Amino acid sequence: MKKQLLFGIALCIAGATIAQNSAPATSSYAPLKITSKFANKCVPYQKNQQLGAEQNSFENVVSTINNANKSKANKQNRSFLAEVIGSTYYQLQTNASICNRIVKSADGTISAIWTMDQSDDPWPNRGTGYNYFDGNAWGTPPLVRVENARTGFSNIGITSTGKEVIISHDASKLHMSSRAAKGTGAWSDTALSAITDTWARLSVGGVDGKTLHVISSSGTGGGTAMITFHGQTGSLNYSRSQDGGTTWDRLRTIIPEIDSSNYVGFGGDQYAIDAQDSTVAIVIGGFDTDLILLKSTDNGDNWVKTIVKQFAIPMYNGTTMNTDIDADGAGDTLETNDASVAVLLDNQGKTHVWYGRMFVLEEPGATGLSYFPYTDGLMYWNEGYATDSAKIIAGVQDLNGNDSIDMYIDGTNDGMGYYGVALSSQPSAGIDAAGNIYLSYCSLYEGIDHTGGGALDNSSGPHGAGGKNYRHMFITSSPDGGNTWCNPKDITNPESPLEGNYDYLEGVYGAMAKDVDGNIYLITQEDGSPGQGLSKDASSVIIDPQTSGAANILYYKIPVADACSNVGIQELNKNTTTVSVYPNPATTSATLSFTTTTKENVVVKIYNVTGQVVAEITNQTYNAGTHNLNVSLAKYTSGIYFYTVKVGNTMNSGKMIIE
Repeated sequence: MKKQLLFGIALCIAGATIAQNSAPATSSYAPLKITSKFANKCVPYQKNQQLGAEQNSFENVVSTINNANKSKANKQNRSFLAEVIGSTYYQLQTNASICNRIVKSADGTISAIWTMDQSDDPWPNRGTGYNYFDGNAWGTPPLVRVENARTGFSNIGITSTGKEVIISHDASKLHMSSRAAKGTGAWSDTALSAITDTWARLSVGGVDGKTLHVISSSGTGGGTAMITFHGQTGSLNYSRSQDGGTTWDRLRTIIPEIDSSNYVGFGGDQYAIDAQDSTVAIVIGGFDTDLILLKSTDNGDNWVKTIVKQFAIPMYNGTTMNTDIDADGAGDTLETNDASVAVLLDNQGKTHVWYGRMFVLEEPGATGLSYFPYTDGLMYWNEGYATDSAKIIAGVQDLNGNDSIDMYIDGTNDGMGYYGVALSSQPSAGIDAAGNIYLSYCSLYEGIDHTGGGALDNSSGPHGAGGKNYRHMFITSSPDGGNTWCNPKDITNPESPLEGNYDYLEGVYGAMAKDVDGNIYLITQEDGSPGQGLSKDASSVIIDPQTSGAANILYYKIPVADACSNVGIQELNKNTTTVSVYPNPATTSATLSFTTTTKENVVVKIYNVTGQVVAEITNQTYNAGTHNLNVSLAKYTSGIYFYTVKVGNTMNSGKMIIE
């Protein structure tokens, strides 16, 4: 029998240990429950393959789900609108982490890019769509790609001289497009023949602002199998140019801390990079690997590795290993990251990291790892935290207040669009001069399915009947270096709402400009059909048929005052709670201790590994101070349990072992 951590736990338990060096972020998010028929759905993990490849499979979901009110709408007020700056029929902007696709310059100009094709499958003209804001207005949405060859998965950077650089990839190598002055002039195309990689990320740094830092995957070389390079199937390679791309003094180098003696390999797009002067930060994720921070303070010459979140099994190989870590013959469900990661260097050079929470499982005898796509929880970590001390800061919002995620199954559809990430994921971050941090991410939008309005999906086939929930884009902010986060705000809002209701839109792939002033600058992809329309199941059937034509690329200029919803930071974070359980492991009894700074109602619950509530320890009002609850464990069998401590609007949780 599978020892899987049901999604009721994946949502109800925001497990995190207390950081040793810094207080973890206060979370205003109370994680929600989901029916076990969704919770138990496991999907094969297709490491090292593009989501659009035919080889991807997605297990069909059939379930009876909570019958929420389909007309329920998000009533948050907005003082901003979105502007369409481009479009694309090719709707896959990344396989995991967000590319660096927007740069806001000090003079108020903005350069924005996306992967684009104005024709349909097989997208023969795929390449970079580009638009430029000159300080007064955006240009005409482009119909022709930047490059002279078919490319994709583009990143943009601007050097201190104003030179624009776009790094993408063609079938077998990286491709660079550049011009001397941003916003004007012809593009010069250079095939980086020495970098035979794909799925790159670019960040501009160096004390003179001319260094291009590029990380890229050894890729597939146009085939379906990942290329082995320096002993790794899917190596992550580092390249560097210190003169804006004219010459390269590092080409496809392997950073020693992540070489074949440390890791089997990495998937494409499962990493992010940020640079600031001589400091460079790289974060690498993956369902079956550690979440890794690599940091250099000498412009990429030397690196220091920090493990943000450790995967339970080192050097995991899904073809020869399984997740039975206690050797009882059944696979164990393991917590990991969803490979959609973001990294930000703040004004003092401190590193901040975000990722989606994920669970994986591989039974003995299986041929590969599987993951739980209905896992929720957007996680945050910074360098003041210890390993495995990330904190959940956001998740699916409970619009109807029933403490559950409401999804629709009206036939044989998959319940939501397929992106290969958690329910709340695709983070992207920015920062202002005062050190306030801003974050965008996408999250499942409950209670609205795309048969209820907007674009209707009447196509036939196993993935076409019935409704699917949308994803929306959200923003949140932290005024104190990540310690507290305000209540997220839904920003999905088209220029011309379908049927007058912005609920019926899929908002994903948000890329935020790092430099925030009085406004946040963000581009997203939005259309009327959930999913990205490229991924196919094992029978080569499109999982998410797109019935609304091309997706729009929308630009948002959001006043920083609108980075939170109607509930203010002070109200949300008026209480600070610390929680501990001792002894842990325990045998017959344990003490659960919590400290609250204000008078609040406190609810403490214990869950077993199937997601069932086995005990409600308390549900009453406590005065400010430290409180100790004695928990009798005599009636519980030995094993792993989880506890939640909800104090007002905040949720703390953790794992407890009974021997």
